[in-house]
Amino acid sequence: MTAKTPAPEFSRPFAVDRLGATPFFETIVASPEECAALAKRLRIRALTQLSATVRFESRPGGLIHVSGRLEAKVVQTCVVTLVDFPTLVEDSFELDYGDSPMSFGDEIDLDVDHDPPEPIEAGAIDAGELVAQYLSLALDPHPRAPGASLDPVLADLDTTDLSPFAVLKRLKPSS
Repeated sequence: MTAKTPAPEFSRPFAVDRLGATPFFETIVASPEECAALAKRLRIRALTQLSATVRFESRPGGLIHVSGRLEAKVVQTCVVTLVDFPTLVEDSFELDYGDSPMSFGDEIDLDVDHDPPEPIEAGAIDAGELVAQYLSLALDPHPRAPGASLDPVLADLDTTDLSPFAVLKRLKPSS
């Protein structure tokens, strides 16, 4: 028995058969419940707003080019002060989707400038999950609050001997 994959927190499936000769634009906005679930998944303090404009366009060879721009208001914890602070995250994205996934033994042309197309699953592209993934990539992995600095801490350090053993010796309680 295989485990069922949980549904994405922010799902906005786009049926590819809706796409004609002209590009299709869609604006998607996460609900407060979806924002809370995504914040938990992304391990950030809060996600108060998430929206994106997504463009779907047919390309030769059965490809669908997806591009867009996301905007999110997040609350992260500063790695210096450990204080929560709000920040605005903006990012753009683009990638291609295709009908048939590669199978073992298929010949491929490697193009170092482009990623291979993502598979289209069940005739749809989940724009919400795509935006959630790009948001996760756009988040600062080491967020610092405005004005947060290590300079006061570093100023008190004795820099004459910064070997790891000297630092450990200073940490050892005196007997």
